[in-house]
Amino acid sequence: MPGAAENAKVALEEKVPVINFSLGKGDWIVTAAHQYGGKVIATVTTEKHARAAEKIGVDALLVTGHEAAAHGGAVTSLTLIPAIRDAVSLPIVAAGGFADGRGLVAALALGADAVAMGTRLAATLDSPVHAATKGMIITKGVSETIYNAKFDGIPCRMMDTPTARRKSARAITLFEAVPRALLSARKVGISFSKILAGAIAKPAAIKQLAHFGAATESIRLAIQQGDHNEGAQLIGQAQGLVHDLPSVADLFERIVADAARIKAGLPN
Repeated sequence: MPGAAENAKVALEEKVPVINFSLGKGDWIVTAAHQYGGKVIATVTTEKHARAAEKIGVDALLVTGHEAAAHGGAVTSLTLIPAIRDAVSLPIVAAGGFADGRGLVAALALGADAVAMGTRLAATLDSPVHAATKGMIITKGVSETIYNAKFDGIPCRMMDTPTARRKSARAITLFEAVPRALLSARKVGISFSKILAGAIAKPAAIKQLAHFGAATESIRLAIQQGDHNEGAQLIGQAQGLVHDLPSVADLFERIVADAARIKAGLPN
């Protein structure tokens, strides 16, 4: 994504203690972060990518199952986590479908060391997500999401709304992509001539840039303004497990207590 490498360099310059990267080659990030004692987590969706991440020296993996918001993989968490646990020795943070104590216990049983709960944390008092969007999250069921590659060019999961259906109905053409890519490129300082040259030499890359630019604005509208007439909210299937808006502190206390109770009740 345009600007991603520059953002990573800023994080390294600021010596951010933990950096998470995805959708790209991150060996240089690992090397630089380790020089100041930082840790690096790679997001992966396959055993192949997990092994590659382990080989370049990452400190942990964020394993993202099909249920997750945005760019989850093709395999569900139930089978992906144990498969990657068998493939590598790194600590695993499981993502995709986890929202409560039951999910935490399940993830640990599958071989994970922790869980990430983006959808659950989006619907908390502390979350920066707009109140209108939070309200929509707690009314949606587990099946009320859309998953396809037409929204931002990569298979992506979002909340099922009329706007999301419209924005993911078809892939954009190259003719549509160039002006969109120009708008996106302008924001990160990519020149007009470079975009036009890319349209000829690498049309797929230009279409991807255009997809990302349009998707980013749609996501911003939903998150920051609660606008679902033009905005689309990335969300996981775990939205159907979210029924309230607690503080993060209260949520974590509840999850840990529920997990301990569930674990104690399991047969030996």
